[in-house]
Amino acid sequence: MACDPIESRHIPLFGLLDDEEVAVLASQVELRKFAARQRIYKIGDAGGQAYVLMSGAVHVTTFDEDGQEVLVDSPGHGALFGFASMLEQTTHQTNAMALEETVCLEVDRNDITILLQRKPMAGMDMLTVLARQLHAHQQLVRDRANRNPNEVID
Repeated sequence: MACDPIESRHIPLFGLLDDEEVAVLASQVELRKFAARQRIYKIGDAGGQAYVLMSGAVHVTTFDEDGQEVLVDSPGHGALFGFASMLEQTTHQTNAMALEETVCLEVDRNDITILLQRKPMAGMDMLTVLARQLHAHQQLVRDRANRNPNEVID
């Protein structure tokens, strides 16, 4: 089932897209429903698809060197997971499991390709969002690295 263009407005990566760009993207992506405890993907699966959480709850996990499962992410509404593997065309490095009934947008590399072929400036919009996120992460690292180790934290 195709996505309602209004739903795309809840996704930060697509937040700067104009109405025409959103319409192209929405016509390409699919809404997928997952039952509680249903695996969305597992480590080693082909990274052909990525997901955006629209409703429900998902845990993204991996295993540490001791074989213990480690929670990597618990994406919120509009958050992406599985995108690195989809874009790099590599296998998934994590597991994703629906914790309850969950609805996600399923996006594949071809969906993004079609958007960029039809609306090339959409790429700049998405890169702008990614750049903002990168800067926020860099600032967080700088703030953490510059903390005085002798300072008492209340």
